[in-house]
Amino acid sequence: MGIKKYFASQDNTITNAYKNNLVLRGTGSNMGAADILETFVVHGQTNAPINAINAEQSRFLIQFPVSTISTDMAAGTLPNDSGSIKFYLNLYNAPHGNTTPLSYSLDVCMASQPWNEGRGLDMNNYTDLGASNWVSASAATAWTSAGGSILTGAGTSGSVFFETGLENLRLDVSEQVYQWLNGTTNAGFLIKYPDSAVSGTTSLYTKMFFARTSEYYDYRPTIEAWWDSTRRDNRGDFAISSSLAPASENLNTLYMYNVIRGQLQDIPNLTGNTLSVEVYSGSTSPVGDPLTIVSADGSSGTSVTAGLLVENNITATGIYTASFASTSSYTPVFDVWSTGSGGSRVEFFTSSYTPKSVSTSELMYNQKYVTSMPNLEASYVKGQNPTLRVFARKKNWSPNIYTKATSKIVPEIIENAYYRVFRMVDDLDIIPYGTGSAANNYSRLSYDVSGNYFELDTKEIEAGFAYGIKFAYYLQGAYQEQPEVFKIRIEEDK
Repeated sequence: MGIKKYFASQDNTITNAYKNNLVLRGTGSNMGAADILETFVVHGQTNAPINAINAEQSRFLIQFPVSTISTDMAAGTLPNDSGSIKFYLNLYNAPHGNTTPLSYSLDVCMASQPWNEGRGLDMNNYTDLGASNWVSASAATAWTSAGGSILTGAGTSGSVFFETGLENLRLDVSEQVYQWLNGTTNAGFLIKYPDSAVSGTTSLYTKMFFARTSEYYDYRPTIEAWWDSTRRDNRGDFAISSSLAPASENLNTLYMYNVIRGQLQDIPNLTGNTLSVEVYSGSTSPVGDPLTIVSADGSSGTSVTAGLLVENNITATGIYTASFASTSSYTPVFDVWSTGSGGSRVEFFTSSYTPKSVSTSELMYNQKYVTSMPNLEASYVKGQNPTLRVFARKKNWSPNIYTKATSKIVPEIIENAYYRVFRMVDDLDIIPYGTGSAANNYSRLSYDVSGNYFELDTKEIEAGFAYGIKFAYYLQGAYQEQPEVFKIRIEEDK
Protein backbone atom coordinates (compact mmCIF):
# COMPACT_ATOMS: atom_id res chain seq x y z
CA MET A 1 0.00 0.00 0.00
CA GLY A 2 1.52 3.30 -1.09
CA ILE A 3 0.08 5.48 1.66
CA LYS A 4 1.30 6.16 5.18
CA LYS A 5 -0.14 8.61 7.69
CA TYR A 6 1.84 10.63 10.21
CA PHE A 7 -0.23 12.16 13.00
CA ALA A 8 0.63 15.54 14.51
CA SER A 9 3.05 15.47 17.44
CA GLN A 10 1.97 18.83 18.89
CA ASP A 11 -0.45 21.66 18.10
CA ASN A 12 -1.73 24.85 19.73
CA THR A 13 -3.99 27.82 19.05
CA ILE A 14 -2.61 31.28 19.87
CA THR A 15 -4.54 34.56 19.95
CA ASN A 16 -4.43 38.29 20.62
CA ALA A 17 -8.23 38.53 20.90
CA TYR A 18 -9.85 40.53 23.67
CA LYS A 19 -11.05 38.81 26.78
CA ASN A 20 -14.69 39.22 27.82
CA ASN A 21 -14.05 42.64 29.34
CA LEU A 22 -12.92 43.98 25.91
CA VAL A 23 -10.02 45.68 27.72
CA LEU A 24 -7.33 43.04 28.13
CA ARG A 25 -6.15 40.79 25.32
CA GLY A 26 -5.47 37.08 25.73
CA THR A 27 -1.94 37.25 24.34
CA GLY A 28 -0.57 35.16 27.20
CA SER A 29 -3.15 32.41 26.88
CA ASN A 30 -2.37 28.85 25.82
CA MET A 31 -4.72 26.26 24.28
CA GLY A 32 -2.30 23.41 23.63
CA ALA A 33 -4.47 20.69 25.19
CA ALA A 34 -7.71 21.71 23.48
CA ASP A 35 -9.24 19.31 20.97
CA ILE A 36 -9.96 22.15 18.51
CA LEU A 37 -7.73 24.41 16.43
CA GLU A 38 -9.19 27.83 15.57
CA THR A 39 -8.38 30.73 13.28
CA PHE A 40 -10.25 34.01 12.84
CA VAL A 41 -9.92 37.73 12.18
CA VAL A 42 -12.31 40.14 13.97
CA HIS A 43 -12.59 43.88 13.37
CA GLY A 44 -14.52 46.56 15.24
CA GLN A 45 -15.34 44.98 18.62
CA THR A 46 -14.13 48.19 20.32
CA ASN A 47 -14.09 51.85 19.37
CA ALA A 48 -10.48 51.61 18.27
CA PRO A 49 -9.80 52.39 14.58
CA ILE A 50 -10.27 49.44 12.25
CA ASN A 51 -6.80 48.49 11.06
CA ALA A 52 -4.27 45.70 11.26
CA ILE A 53 -2.91 46.87 14.60
CA ASN A 54 -6.30 46.67 16.32
CA ALA A 55 -7.55 43.53 14.59
CA GLU A 56 -8.19 40.52 16.81
CA GLN A 57 -6.70 37.30 15.50
CA SER A 58 -6.51 33.62 16.27
CA ARG A 59 -4.13 31.28 14.43
CA PHE A 60 -2.61 27.92 15.19
CA LEU A 61 0.64 25.98 15.17
CA ILE A 62 0.98 22.34 14.24
CA GLN A 63 4.03 20.07 14.05
CA PHE A 64 4.61 16.55 12.66
CA PRO A 65 7.29 13.89 13.40
CA VAL A 66 9.60 14.52 10.44
CA SER A 67 12.33 12.45 12.12
CA THR A 68 10.03 9.41 11.84
CA ILE A 69 9.53 10.12 8.14
CA SER A 70 13.32 10.25 7.74
CA THR A 71 13.70 6.93 9.58
CA ASP A 72 11.07 5.30 7.38
CA MET A 73 12.86 6.53 4.26
CA ALA A 74 16.17 5.10 5.45
CA ALA A 75 14.48 1.77 6.18
CA GLY A 76 12.84 1.60 2.75
CA THR A 77 9.31 1.91 4.15
CA LEU A 78 9.01 5.05 2.02
CA PRO A 79 10.84 6.03 -1.17
CA ASN A 80 13.73 8.36 -0.39
CA ASP A 81 13.66 10.50 -3.52
CA SER A 82 11.47 13.53 -4.12
CA GLY A 83 10.45 12.40 -7.59
CA SER A 84 8.39 9.42 -6.43
CA ILE A 85 6.64 10.56 -3.27
CA LYS A 86 4.24 13.34 -2.30
CA PHE A 87 3.29 14.65 1.14
CA TYR A 88 -0.17 16.08 1.85
CA LEU A 89 -1.32 18.02 4.91
CA ASN A 90 -4.84 17.10 6.05
CA LEU A 91 -6.93 19.08 8.54
CA TYR A 92 -10.59 18.27 9.08
CA ASN A 93 -13.38 20.80 9.55
CA ALA A 94 -14.93 20.86 13.02
CA PRO A 95 -18.63 21.81 12.88
CA HIS A 96 -19.71 24.47 15.39
CA GLY A 97 -22.64 26.79 16.16
CA ASN A 98 -20.92 30.08 15.43
CA THR A 99 -20.82 32.06 12.22
CA THR A 100 -18.63 30.57 9.48
CA PRO A 101 -17.15 32.90 6.84
CA LEU A 102 -17.48 32.34 3.10
CA SER A 103 -14.95 32.60 0.26
CA TYR A 104 -11.64 33.05 2.06
CA SER A 105 -8.12 31.62 2.05
CA LEU A 106 -5.79 30.37 4.76
CA ASP A 107 -2.02 30.61 4.54
CA VAL A 108 0.02 27.55 5.57
CA CYS A 109 3.49 28.82 6.52
CA MET A 110 6.63 27.14 7.82
CA ALA A 111 7.25 28.29 11.39
CA SER A 112 10.83 29.43 12.01
CA GLN A 113 11.19 28.89 15.79
CA PRO A 114 10.72 25.81 17.95
CA TRP A 115 7.76 26.15 20.30
CA ASN A 116 6.07 24.39 23.22
CA GLU A 117 2.60 22.94 22.98
CA GLY A 118 1.43 23.78 26.52
CA ARG A 119 -1.51 22.32 28.41
CA GLY A 120 -4.12 25.09 28.27
CA LEU A 121 -7.76 24.33 27.47
CA ASP A 122 -9.79 27.54 27.67
CA MET A 123 -10.66 28.75 24.16
CA ASN A 124 -13.40 31.18 25.26
CA ASN A 125 -12.18 33.32 28.14
CA TYR A 126 -8.43 32.77 27.63
CA THR A 127 -7.80 32.10 31.32
CA ASP A 128 -5.19 29.35 30.86
CA LEU A 129 -1.80 31.04 30.71
CA GLY A 130 1.37 29.45 29.37
CA ALA A 131 3.57 29.03 26.34
CA SER A 132 3.43 28.86 23.50
CA ASN A 133 1.16 31.89 23.10
CA TRP A 134 0.85 35.04 21.00
CA VAL A 135 4.05 36.59 22.36
CA SER A 136 6.18 33.61 23.39
CA ALA A 137 7.32 30.44 21.65
CA SER A 138 8.28 28.93 25.02
CA ALA A 139 8.51 30.03 28.63
CA ALA A 140 12.01 31.39 28.07
CA THR A 141 11.86 32.54 24.43
CA ALA A 142 9.73 35.20 22.77
CA TRP A 143 8.71 35.01 19.15
CA THR A 144 10.90 37.16 16.96
CA SER A 145 7.61 38.48 15.57
CA ALA A 146 4.46 38.57 17.72
CA GLY A 147 1.91 36.02 16.60
CA GLY A 148 4.50 33.45 15.58
CA SER A 149 7.63 33.68 13.46
CA ILE A 150 7.63 32.22 9.97
CA LEU A 151 10.12 31.52 7.21
CA THR A 152 9.88 33.44 3.96
CA GLY A 153 11.05 32.64 0.47
CA ALA A 154 10.33 30.07 -2.21
CA GLY A 155 8.68 26.86 -1.07
CA THR A 156 8.01 27.98 2.51
CA SER A 157 4.26 28.54 2.31
CA GLY A 158 1.07 27.60 0.52
CA SER A 159 -2.54 28.76 0.41
CA VAL A 160 -5.88 26.95 0.52
CA PHE A 161 -9.18 28.49 -0.63
CA PHE A 162 -12.48 27.72 1.12
CA GLU A 163 -15.61 28.42 -0.90
CA THR A 164 -18.29 27.50 1.63
CA GLY A 165 -16.08 27.76 4.69
CA LEU A 166 -16.91 24.21 5.76
CA GLU A 167 -14.31 22.36 3.69
CA ASN A 168 -11.43 20.33 5.02
CA LEU A 169 -7.92 21.62 4.41
CA ARG A 170 -5.77 19.57 2.06
CA LEU A 171 -2.48 20.88 0.69
CA ASP A 172 0.56 19.44 -1.05
CA VAL A 173 3.38 20.22 1.40
CA SER A 174 6.08 18.13 -0.28
CA GLU A 175 8.42 21.12 -0.69
CA GLN A 176 8.14 22.01 2.98
CA VAL A 177 8.65 18.43 4.20
CA TYR A 178 11.73 18.03 2.01
CA GLN A 179 13.19 21.24 3.42
CA TRP A 180 12.86 19.75 6.90
CA LEU A 181 14.29 16.43 5.74
CA ASN A 182 17.25 18.29 4.22
CA GLY A 183 18.17 20.09 7.44
CA THR A 184 15.83 23.04 7.97
CA THR A 185 14.70 23.10 11.61
CA ASN A 186 11.32 21.41 11.92
CA ALA A 187 9.19 23.99 13.72
CA GLY A 188 6.01 22.85 12.02
CA PHE A 189 3.38 25.03 10.36
CA LEU A 190 1.71 28.29 11.35
CA ILE A 191 -1.77 28.49 9.78
CA LYS A 192 -3.47 31.85 9.63
CA TYR A 193 -5.55 34.26 7.57
CA PRO A 194 -3.56 36.26 4.99
CA ASP A 195 -2.16 39.66 5.98
CA SER A 196 -4.61 41.27 3.56
CA ALA A 197 -7.51 39.97 5.67
CA VAL A 198 -5.92 41.34 8.83
CA SER A 199 -5.45 44.80 7.31
CA GLY A 200 -8.93 44.78 5.74
CA THR A 201 -12.29 45.65 7.24
CA THR A 202 -14.19 42.35 6.99
CA SER A 203 -14.39 40.06 9.99
CA LEU A 204 -13.82 36.36 9.28
CA TYR A 205 -15.20 34.46 12.26
CA THR A 206 -14.55 31.56 12.71
CA LYS A 207 -12.89 28.49 11.16
CA MET A 208 -12.26 25.45 13.35
CA PHE A 209 -10.45 22.16 12.76
CA PHE A 210 -10.14 19.04 14.88
CA ALA A 211 -6.87 18.94 16.85
CA ARG A 212 -4.55 16.03 17.53
CA THR A 213 -6.26 15.32 20.88
CA SER A 214 -9.68 14.94 19.27
CA GLU A 215 -11.66 11.85 20.22
CA TYR A 216 -12.40 11.39 16.50
CA TYR A 217 -9.42 9.36 15.36
CA ASP A 218 -9.98 9.77 11.62
CA TYR A 219 -10.32 13.56 11.91
CA ARG A 220 -7.00 14.17 13.63
CA PRO A 221 -4.45 16.22 11.65
CA THR A 222 -2.13 14.16 9.47
CA ILE A 223 0.58 14.38 6.87
CA GLU A 224 0.02 11.61 4.34
CA ALA A 225 2.88 10.19 2.30
CA TRP A 226 1.71 8.99 -1.13
CA TRP A 227 3.73 6.93 -3.59
CA ASP A 228 3.25 4.28 -6.27
CA SER A 229 3.98 0.89 -4.70
CA THR A 230 2.61 -1.20 -7.60
CA ARG A 231 4.33 -4.47 -8.48
CA ARG A 232 3.72 -5.49 -12.10
CA ASP A 233 4.52 -9.13 -12.76
CA ASN A 234 3.60 -9.82 -16.40
CA ARG A 235 3.61 -13.62 -16.16
CA GLY A 236 -0.16 -13.57 -16.50
CA ASP A 237 -0.39 -10.95 -19.26
CA PHE A 238 2.85 -11.21 -21.24
CA ALA A 239 2.38 -9.15 -24.42
CA ILE A 240 4.05 -10.13 -27.70
CA SER A 241 6.03 -7.23 -29.16
CA SER A 242 4.01 -5.27 -31.69
CA SER A 243 4.51 -2.18 -33.83
CA LEU A 244 1.09 -1.09 -32.59
CA ALA A 245 2.50 -0.45 -29.11
CA PRO A 246 5.22 1.93 -27.90
CA ALA A 247 8.52 0.37 -26.83
CA SER A 248 7.68 0.74 -23.14
CA GLU A 249 4.48 -1.32 -23.60
CA ASN A 250 6.37 -4.10 -25.41
CA LEU A 251 8.60 -4.60 -22.37
CA ASN A 252 7.47 -7.30 -19.91
CA THR A 253 8.74 -8.05 -16.41
CA LEU A 254 8.81 -11.51 -14.82
CA TYR A 255 9.32 -12.16 -11.11
CA MET A 256 10.95 -15.07 -9.29
CA TYR A 257 10.43 -15.48 -5.53
CA ASN A 258 13.05 -17.50 -3.63
CA VAL A 259 11.05 -18.75 -0.63
CA ILE A 260 12.96 -20.96 1.83
CA ARG A 261 11.03 -22.43 4.77
CA GLY A 262 8.37 -19.78 4.36
CA GLN A 263 10.79 -16.83 4.16
CA LEU A 264 12.20 -14.89 1.23
CA GLN A 265 15.98 -15.33 1.05
CA ASP A 266 18.69 -14.31 -1.39
CA ILE A 267 20.24 -17.14 -3.38
CA PRO A 268 23.73 -17.58 -1.89
CA ASN A 269 26.98 -17.26 -3.84
CA LEU A 270 25.56 -15.45 -6.88
CA THR A 271 27.95 -13.05 -8.58
CA GLY A 272 26.43 -9.63 -8.09
CA ASN A 273 23.15 -11.26 -7.01
CA THR A 274 22.29 -11.77 -10.68
CA LEU A 275 20.89 -14.62 -12.76
CA SER A 276 20.66 -15.29 -16.47
CA VAL A 277 17.17 -15.74 -17.96
CA GLU A 278 16.52 -17.58 -21.22
CA VAL A 279 13.21 -18.52 -22.83
CA TYR A 280 12.38 -21.69 -24.77
CA SER A 281 9.54 -23.21 -26.73
CA GLY A 282 8.11 -26.61 -25.81
CA SER A 283 4.89 -28.37 -24.93
CA THR A 284 5.54 -29.61 -21.38
CA SER A 285 9.15 -28.54 -20.81
CA PRO A 286 11.84 -26.42 -22.50
CA VAL A 287 13.26 -27.86 -25.73
CA GLY A 288 15.76 -26.79 -28.35
CA ASP A 289 17.80 -23.62 -28.36
CA PRO A 290 16.85 -20.47 -26.44
CA LEU A 291 14.67 -17.98 -28.31
CA THR A 292 15.78 -14.47 -29.22
CA ILE A 293 14.59 -11.77 -26.82
CA VAL A 294 15.20 -8.02 -26.51
CA SER A 295 16.51 -6.54 -23.27
CA ALA A 296 15.39 -3.24 -21.73
CA ASP A 297 18.27 -1.37 -23.44
CA GLY A 298 17.05 -2.52 -26.87
CA SER A 299 19.78 -5.08 -27.57
CA SER A 300 18.85 -8.54 -28.91
CA GLY A 301 20.21 -11.85 -27.63
CA THR A 302 19.26 -15.20 -26.17
CA SER A 303 19.40 -14.16 -22.52
CA VAL A 304 18.85 -11.22 -20.19
CA THR A 305 20.17 -10.51 -16.72
CA ALA A 306 17.87 -10.78 -13.72
CA GLY A 307 18.63 -8.98 -10.47
CA LEU A 308 17.11 -8.40 -7.07
CA LEU A 309 14.06 -6.17 -7.02
CA VAL A 310 14.73 -2.62 -5.84
CA GLU A 311 11.79 -0.84 -4.20
CA ASN A 312 11.97 2.59 -2.55
CA ASN A 313 15.70 2.51 -3.35
CA ILE A 314 16.09 -0.51 -1.04
CA THR A 315 17.00 -3.96 -2.41
CA ALA A 316 14.29 -6.49 -1.61
CA THR A 317 15.32 -9.86 -0.21
CA GLY A 318 14.82 -12.94 -2.35
CA ILE A 319 12.77 -11.33 -5.16
CA TYR A 320 14.40 -11.39 -8.60
CA THR A 321 13.10 -9.68 -11.73
CA ALA A 322 13.96 -9.75 -15.42
CA SER A 323 12.56 -7.42 -18.08
CA PHE A 324 12.55 -8.12 -21.82
CA ALA A 325 10.48 -8.01 -25.02
CA SER A 326 9.76 -10.98 -27.25
CA THR A 327 8.12 -11.69 -30.60
CA SER A 328 7.75 -15.41 -29.89
CA SER A 329 4.16 -16.61 -29.97
CA TYR A 330 4.72 -20.22 -28.91
CA THR A 331 2.20 -21.54 -26.38
CA PRO A 332 3.52 -21.92 -23.80
CA VAL A 333 6.93 -20.26 -23.50
CA PHE A 334 9.28 -21.50 -20.77
CA ASP A 335 11.56 -19.14 -18.84
CA VAL A 336 14.68 -20.69 -17.28
CA TRP A 337 16.66 -18.83 -14.58
CA SER A 338 20.25 -20.04 -14.19
CA THR A 339 23.92 -19.22 -13.67
CA GLY A 340 27.04 -20.43 -15.43
CA SER A 341 27.35 -22.35 -18.69
CA GLY A 342 28.33 -25.80 -19.91
CA GLY A 343 29.17 -28.18 -17.12
CA SER A 344 29.03 -25.41 -14.49
CA ARG A 345 25.51 -24.33 -15.43
CA VAL A 346 23.05 -24.39 -12.50
CA GLU A 347 19.33 -23.96 -13.16
CA PHE A 348 17.45 -22.47 -10.22
CA PHE A 349 13.94 -21.97 -11.56
CA THR A 350 11.83 -22.90 -14.58
CA SER A 351 8.33 -21.63 -15.20
CA SER A 352 6.15 -20.70 -18.14
CA TYR A 353 3.86 -18.04 -19.52
CA THR A 354 1.37 -17.75 -22.36
CA PRO A 355 2.09 -14.79 -24.67
CA LYS A 356 -0.83 -12.61 -25.75
CA SER A 357 -1.08 -10.75 -29.04
CA VAL A 358 -1.78 -7.05 -29.31
CA SER A 359 -4.55 -6.42 -31.82
CA THR A 360 -6.78 -3.71 -33.19
CA SER A 361 -10.57 -3.75 -33.29
CA GLU A 362 -13.28 -2.35 -35.51
CA LEU A 363 -15.23 -0.98 -32.53
CA MET A 364 -14.76 0.47 -29.08
CA TYR A 365 -16.95 -0.95 -26.36
CA ASN A 366 -17.38 -0.58 -22.63
CA GLN A 367 -16.36 -3.93 -21.14
CA LYS A 368 -18.07 -4.87 -17.87
CA TYR A 369 -16.46 -6.97 -15.14
CA VAL A 370 -17.51 -9.03 -12.15
CA THR A 371 -15.18 -8.67 -9.17
CA SER A 372 -14.67 -10.90 -6.12
CA MET A 373 -12.18 -11.10 -3.23
CA PRO A 374 -11.58 -14.83 -2.62
CA ASN A 375 -9.35 -14.55 0.46
CA LEU A 376 -11.14 -11.67 2.23
CA GLU A 377 -11.95 -12.35 5.89
CA ALA A 378 -14.84 -10.83 7.81
CA SER A 379 -12.56 -9.06 10.30
CA TYR A 380 -8.92 -8.20 10.94
CA VAL A 381 -7.05 -7.23 14.08
CA LYS A 382 -5.69 -3.71 13.98
CA GLY A 383 -2.03 -3.92 13.00
CA GLN A 384 -2.41 -6.80 10.55
CA ASN A 385 -1.12 -6.27 7.03
CA PRO A 386 -3.04 -8.79 4.88
CA THR A 387 -2.45 -9.26 1.15
CA LEU A 388 -5.92 -9.21 -0.38
CA ARG A 389 -6.57 -10.91 -3.71
CA VAL A 390 -8.94 -9.45 -6.29
CA PHE A 391 -10.43 -11.78 -8.90
CA ALA A 392 -11.97 -10.10 -11.95
CA ARG A 393 -13.62 -11.71 -14.94
CA LYS A 394 -15.58 -10.36 -17.88
CA LYS A 395 -19.28 -10.07 -17.09
CA ASN A 396 -20.38 -11.76 -20.33
CA TRP A 397 -18.16 -14.82 -19.77
CA SER A 398 -20.32 -17.91 -20.40
CA PRO A 399 -18.47 -21.21 -19.93
CA ASN A 400 -20.06 -24.48 -21.04
CA ILE A 401 -20.07 -27.64 -18.93
CA TYR A 402 -16.87 -28.87 -20.54
CA THR A 403 -15.08 -25.62 -19.69
CA LYS A 404 -16.32 -25.74 -16.10
CA ALA A 405 -15.25 -29.35 -15.65
CA THR A 406 -11.84 -29.23 -17.31
CA SER A 407 -10.48 -25.70 -17.13
CA LYS A 408 -9.11 -23.54 -14.36
CA ILE A 409 -10.79 -20.14 -14.43
CA VAL A 410 -8.09 -17.61 -15.32
CA PRO A 411 -8.52 -14.12 -13.84
CA GLU A 412 -8.52 -11.01 -15.99
CA ILE A 413 -5.58 -8.80 -15.04
CA ILE A 414 -6.58 -5.14 -14.81
CA GLU A 415 -3.39 -3.15 -15.29
CA ASN A 416 -4.82 0.03 -13.79
CA ALA A 417 -7.13 -1.00 -10.97
CA TYR A 418 -7.55 1.12 -7.81
CA TYR A 419 -9.13 0.50 -4.42
CA ARG A 420 -10.93 2.70 -1.94
CA VAL A 421 -11.53 2.05 1.79
CA PHE A 422 -14.34 3.93 3.51
CA ARG A 423 -16.13 3.80 6.84
CA MET A 424 -19.56 2.24 6.42
CA VAL A 425 -21.39 4.32 9.03
CA ASP A 426 -20.73 7.70 7.39
CA ASP A 427 -18.99 6.99 4.04
CA LEU A 428 -15.82 8.73 5.30
CA ASP A 429 -12.88 8.03 3.00
CA ILE A 430 -10.06 6.33 4.90
CA ILE A 431 -8.07 5.56 1.74
CA PRO A 432 -9.53 7.36 -1.30
CA TYR A 433 -8.94 6.21 -4.86
CA GLY A 434 -5.33 6.94 -5.81
CA THR A 435 -6.10 7.80 -9.39
CA GLY A 436 -4.29 10.40 -11.45
CA SER A 437 -0.61 11.10 -11.97
CA ALA A 438 2.13 8.61 -11.11
CA ALA A 439 2.80 10.37 -7.80
CA ASN A 440 -0.82 9.72 -6.79
CA ASN A 441 -1.09 6.05 -7.77
CA TYR A 442 -0.79 5.03 -4.13
CA SER A 443 -3.90 2.81 -4.20
CA ARG A 444 -3.23 1.11 -7.52
CA LEU A 445 -3.34 -2.69 -7.32
CA SER A 446 -0.34 -4.85 -8.06
CA TYR A 447 -0.73 -8.00 -10.17
CA ASP A 448 0.88 -11.34 -10.95
CA VAL A 449 -0.11 -14.60 -12.61
CA SER A 450 -2.94 -15.07 -10.10
CA GLY A 451 -4.51 -11.66 -10.78
CA ASN A 452 -4.60 -8.33 -8.94
CA TYR A 453 -3.80 -7.83 -5.27
CA PHE A 454 -2.95 -5.19 -2.67
CA GLU A 455 -1.71 -4.98 0.90
CA LEU A 456 -3.98 -3.34 3.47
CA ASP A 457 -2.10 -1.80 6.38
CA THR A 458 -4.68 -1.84 9.17
CA LYS A 459 -2.43 0.22 11.46
CA GLU A 460 -3.85 3.21 9.56
CA ILE A 461 -7.47 2.29 10.34
CA GLU A 462 -9.41 2.90 13.56
CA ALA A 463 -10.65 -0.25 15.30
CA GLY A 464 -14.27 -0.82 16.24
CA PHE A 465 -15.86 0.07 12.90
CA ALA A 466 -17.02 -1.69 9.76
CA TYR A 467 -15.40 -0.59 6.50
CA GLY A 468 -16.18 -1.02 2.85
CA ILE A 469 -13.76 -1.71 -0.01
CA LYS A 470 -14.58 -0.68 -3.58
CA PHE A 471 -12.66 -0.79 -6.85
CA ALA A 472 -12.35 1.41 -9.91
CA TYR A 473 -10.82 0.20 -13.19
CA TYR A 474 -9.24 2.53 -15.73
CA LEU A 475 -10.43 1.19 -19.07
CA GLN A 476 -10.44 2.83 -22.50
CA GLY A 477 -9.59 6.25 -21.12
CA ALA A 478 -12.15 6.37 -18.30
CA TYR A 479 -12.43 5.29 -14.65
CA GLN A 480 -15.21 2.77 -14.10
CA GLU A 481 -16.23 2.23 -10.50
CA GLN A 482 -17.29 -1.36 -9.92
CA PRO A 483 -20.64 -1.99 -8.21
CA GLU A 484 -19.46 -4.52 -5.61
CA VAL A 485 -18.84 -3.46 -2.00
CA PHE A 486 -16.72 -5.78 0.20
CA LYS A 487 -17.13 -5.35 3.96
CA ILE A 488 -14.64 -5.91 6.74
CA ARG A 489 -14.39 -5.00 10.41
CA ILE A 490 -11.26 -3.88 12.24
CA GLU A 491 -10.95 -5.17 15.79
CA GLU A 492 -8.70 -4.18 18.68
CA ASP A 493 -5.83 -6.54 19.49
CA LYS A 494 -6.92 -8.31 22.65
